[in-house]
Formats: sequence, C-alpha cells, structure tokens
Amino acid sequence: MANLASALEIGRSALRAQQIGLNVTGNNIANVNTPGYSRKTPNLTTGLTVDGLGTGVKVASLTRVRDRFLDGQVRFENSAVGKLEAMERAMRTVEAIFTEMAGGGATEPGSVFNQASGSALSGAFSRFFNSFQDLANNPEGQAGRAAVRQEAIFMTDQFNRMHNQLSNLKADVETEFRTTVDEANRLTNQIANLNVKIISLKKSPTDTVGDLEDERDNLVEQLSKLVVVNAREELDGTMTVFVALGEGTLLVQNGIASELGTRSVVRNNAAVSDLVLAGDGRRIDPGAGTLGGLEEARDVKIADYQESLDTLAATIVEQVNAIHAGGFGLDGSSGNAFFETTQTTARLIQVSDTVLNDLDKIAASGSATGPGDGSNALALSDIRLEKVFGGGTQTVEEFYSGLVGRVGAEARRVFTDAEGQRLVSEQLTNRRQNVRGVSINEEATSLILFQRAYQAAARIITIVDEMMESALNM
Repeated sequence: MANLASALEIGRSALRAQQIGLNVTGNNIANVNTPGYSRKTPNLTTGLTVDGLGTGVKVASLTRVRDRFLDGQVRFENSAVGKLEAMERAMRTVEAIFTEMAGGGATEPGSVFNQASGSALSGAFSRFFNSFQDLANNPEGQAGRAAVRQEAIFMTDQFNRMHNQLSNLKADVETEFRTTVDEANRLTNQIANLNVKIISLKKSPTDTVGDLEDERDNLVEQLSKLVVVNAREELDGTMTVFVALGEGTLLVQNGIASELGTRSVVRNNAAVSDLVLAGDGRRIDPGAGTLGGLEEARDVKIADYQESLDTLAATIVEQVNAIHAGGFGLDGSSGNAFFETTQTTARLIQVSDTVLNDLDKIAASGSATGPGDGSNALALSDIRLEKVFGGGTQTVEEFYSGLVGRVGAEARRVFTDAEGQRLVSEQLTNRRQNVRGVSINEEATSLILFQRAYQAAARIITIVDEMMESALNM
C-alpha cells in the first residue's frame, strides 16, 4: 500500500503541476494584447528523492520573460522621445508666430520689404519705411504724415503682439512644467506602493508577483518619459529608482518616494520654476524627458527669440530717433524723438507722445527753412538699407530674415529629430516585445504539451486506483 500511495502522490503532483502550467499558458494567451504584459513560464522541478526514487514534480516558481538590458534601453530612449516631443509642441507654436515671411505680395522670394502691404511684423516693416518714402514726395501733406503715424503704430503693435505671444507660450510651458512635476510625483508614489505590495506577497526573493511587477515596470517607463531615470531591481524584489544624471538623486526606495518640487526663480526677466527635491530644495537637472524638453524650450529657445526681437526693436528705435531728431517738422521744431526713448523692448516699444499728439512734429525736412524739403523722410526710409546689425554686417531686413530663418531651421530640426527618435524607440520596443511578448503559436504548443502531460498523469491515477482495487479484493 505504501508504494501504491507513493505512486498516487506522484500522479497527484503531476496533475497539479500540469494544471498550473495550463493556467499560466491560458493567462498568457488571455493577455496577448495587454500593453506591458510579460509572458510567464512555470519552472518545474522534481520532488525530493526517497530511497533512490522520485516523489513527483512541483512548480518551484514562475519566471517573467524579459531582458533587463532592453528594458534600460527602452527607458533611455523614452526620455529622449519625451524631451523632443515637449520641444516639438513648443516649436510648432513658435513657428506659427513667425510664419509671416511666407506672405503673399512679395516680388522676390524671401524678401521682407518688397511687400507693398501685409500683416504681422514683416509687412509692418515694409509699410512703415514705405510711408516715409511716400511722405518725402509730399512732406507738407497731412495725409502722408497721418499714414506715417498709423504705420508706426501698426509696427509697434506687431512687436508687442509677438512678444506677448511668446510670453504666453512661455507661461503655458511653465504651467505644463509644474503639471508634469505633479505627474512624476504621482508615478513615484505608485511605484513605492507597489514595492510594498510586491514584497508582502513574495514568499521568497525568487518568487514572481507577475502582474504587479508588470504594472510597476509600466509606471517606471511612464516616469522615464518625464525625466531621465535609472531603475535597479533589488534582491528583495523591490525597485529603486534614481534620477540618473550626475551622481543620481534617489526617488524611490522600498516603500518611500522622495517628492519632487519646484522653486521659483527669475530668469530672462521672467518668473520660472526650477526642478528641485522637495525635501531639501536641491536643484535637479532632468536631463531629458518632458521636463528637460520644457526647460530647454522655456529657458533657451523662447528666451532667445524674445531677446532677438528686443534687439531688433531697440535698434529701430535708436536709428529712427537719431535721424528724426536731426530733421525738422512743419512747425520748425527739431530734436524730437519719434519713438519713446526709454521703451526699447519688443514689449514696450511705442510711438512718442510728441508725434502721437501733433503730426507737424514729424521731421520730414532736413532744413528749418524748407518745409517742402523731404530729405529727412528719405533718410528715415533708407534705414532699411543700413547695415546696423551684426557689427555692421546686416540690414534690418537681413537680421529679421535671419531670425525667421533660424526659427524655421530649428523647428524643422526638432521635428525631424522627434520623428527619428520615435522610430528608434519603436524599434527597441518591438525588439523587447519579441522577447517578452506572447506568441500564440508558442503558447498553443505549450497547451498541447501540458494537455498531454495532464492526460498521462490522469492515466497514472487511474492505473493506481485499479491496482488498489485489485489489492483490496484479494
């Protein structure tokens, strides 16, 4: 009876082991389309040997099929994608602000000042300088003077508008930056909570808490798109997460998540946020990810374009005022500023109150005794031809064309890099999916193997049962 009982126990262990195998395979098939799922395999091991004979089989553990190297590569490329996509969103808006170069009416490709009319800043330049040329033909006419004043107001309005649009974009990027920090904290807290759950469910460090570990990996990948991270799986099954640049900053360890925060600073004449560790206020460089892309778009790209617009506005104010002050108005006055001398940025530039309130103050004449002399108006119109930018190498047209061209080139580079980076990330993800993903053909083969093994184990039980019945009937 002892030998028959041992045989019965062997059959029972085989039934149980093959049943677990069937369950694992069925679960793999059920999750064939589940994002982030890693297929599982049962690890079968023989039972203890007694008197030289085996005692059956048991499922020692489950293994998640994965490649840690590919996991790390996917996270790294995710960070690059997150950075470029954040910059892509910002640059699309910047490009829209500077799309005016393509306006119709230009008789030469890429020309700003050949436009007889037009909106936005390029058309405003053309109309402003052309109005002085028209005034030179009839310097005593009030209609020509009114046109100069109106075109000057239109040009300053365009400067103001473009500055405000860039400032609003910077504010939107700042809001997204703060929101993304909150999202990163949500993810790190969830990772820490899963660490606690996983370690409580594991009976030994080699156990697999499959679905929870998959969920934790997915959260780490989401975090990697926001900031550069380095994730390390510990022997106890928990995952430690660092912000990986420099010496690394600990974000998650066991069940504790370190909160990220923001610190307000003034940079480029605007209040913005730096990423810090909330606990001690230490500055953190996100490196890449969405936070890195938002930082670069806000503090480098947008700030640079605003600075260029300010340079353009300040130079136009300086040049126009210098020539205007040397001319004479209809009333014989001289030394008048055309633009407000203290407001020389794209945000503040405006026509002086002197000109706004009295058209006769517009200095079209180069002589106090000749109100019909339009030489000063011609000189003002010819500012467009003076090389006053880039150390005397660029005209107003060339400087502004260069700025718009730079915006277009940098935007195109970001768009191209983002598209290429998405392709690299997708290829890595596909490679990893080939390792950890579920293959219906492979799982179908496993089903047949476990099914046949289960049938054979059931046959063992049947034979032992018949043998026991025979022994009882003797």
